[in-house]
Amino acid sequence: MPDFATFSSLLRIAAKYELPAVRSQLLEVVRDGYPETFEGLVPSKPLGERIFSGRTPHPNEVLNLFVQQKLTSALPMAYYMAARRGLRSLMNTPASARLPPETLQVAVEGLIALREMELKESHRLICGSPTSRTCFSPSCASPRTVELRASDVRHEVADRIVGSGTKILQVLSLSDVCGGDGHEFCENCVEWWERGHAEVRKKAWAALPGVFGLRA
Repeated sequence: MPDFATFSSLLRIAAKYELPAVRSQLLEVVRDGYPETFEGLVPSKPLGERIFSGRTPHPNEVLNLFVQQKLTSALPMAYYMAARRGLRSLMNTPASARLPPETLQVAVEGLIALREMELKESHRLICGSPTSRTCFSPSCASPRTVELRASDVRHEVADRIVGSGTKILQVLSLSDVCGGDGHEFCENCVEWWERGHAEVRKKAWAALPGVFGLRA
């Protein structure tokens, strides 16, 4: 994989001199880092700006390049990678990573939409309702427990998932979220939440073109 500066130069040369074969090869190079399908989000693979060798570019730099060069297939993931760090990363950047107003507005609106989805889905999944799923383990602080402490713990776990920016496409591991502390939830409940979050990831992926204004 070339470094970002080399990749940028080659992509611009291919556009200027109308070299479609070179452009196609360059798109193939970044396909793993900016997948076009949900199945391409393999946790073991680096995503986004981390695929480039040498200096890791700011995700805004990559997004700017992809927007300018109209890399349509990679734009949903490029917008997500820029937005996932939050507003500070989008707006407080060096000149080389500054987004033009139109791109910044799209990225911010997309971030807000993803944050709302993440907040809603995470709290629904973790907190749920007493009738949404019943755990029969007597030692589990499950959603059927009416104690205030258990309710507070569920909200704490959901809030940690949401955090700052957005992690909605990141594979959820509740043991990582809780720092290895299961908060007295049984293994079955944790597995059920993690499976549920996998469905949330699919839903979020399908929504990316819409939240970033890329659907015709």
